[in-house]
Amino acid sequence: MLCIAKRGTHRPFGVLAVALALLTQPLTANAQPFGPYDAPQEPLESRGPVRLQAFAGYEFTTSISTTGGSINIDAAPTYGASLSLAVGPELELELLWTFSSTHSQLVSAAIGGPTTLPNHLNINYFQAGITKSIRCGDFECFGEATFGAVLLLPGTVLLNTGEQLAVQDTWRAAFTLAAGVRFFVVQQFALVVEARLLAPVYITSGSFYSGPGGTVFVVSAGVPSVQGAFSAGFVLVL
Repeated sequence: MLCIAKRGTHRPFGVLAVALALLTQPLTANAQPFGPYDAPQEPLESRGPVRLQAFAGYEFTTSISTTGGSINIDAAPTYGASLSLAVGPELELELLWTFSSTHSQLVSAAIGGPTTLPNHLNINYFQAGITKSIRCGDFECFGEATFGAVLLLPGTVLLNTGEQLAVQDTWRAAFTLAAGVRFFVVQQFALVVEARLLAPVYITSGSFYSGPGGTVFVVSAGVPSVQGAFSAGFVLVL
């Protein structure tokens, strides 16, 4: 069953498969006839259409490769909140914000060692997306996909020579995929655990072509780094 976590699926890239599996489940949970001893599950609407969620956890980030070397980003605590609106028994629209305060450091490819001291880095994700859920008694398994932006707020970069470099705040497109389980303690309150994959998208160029066969818009983009977050929190159903 989807509501039972299996060992070995806690890796960040495992979130992609679980989230996509849940999101692609058909919205026909009530199509199965109930047996003589089966009780129908309580529909989402009867618990309230609005959900407020808050969570905290830990986030890991892969290195970013550049022409001058690699940028290492430390693992750090992460916090977040979301607001969702039910549009069906198993489907929600969601607004999501996550925050992580960490440190980064440039390791030069030329000298084979750190060329900067660790500098402060705040990472904010602002996202909107959809959540697909499947009820299993008091448990609710869910998969989630969002798209939006990430805001990087770096501090002053200090070189080993003592020189300071001022860097600007940066906005990038970004997406996330998540999977998790909610446990409803009471009708309006649930505990939640989830794993999330977060990825900024670096858009390098865009081209627009027009001709007799039609028009085409082409965008070249890449994912410079991938983040994996594991968190726990609570949900209020209004």
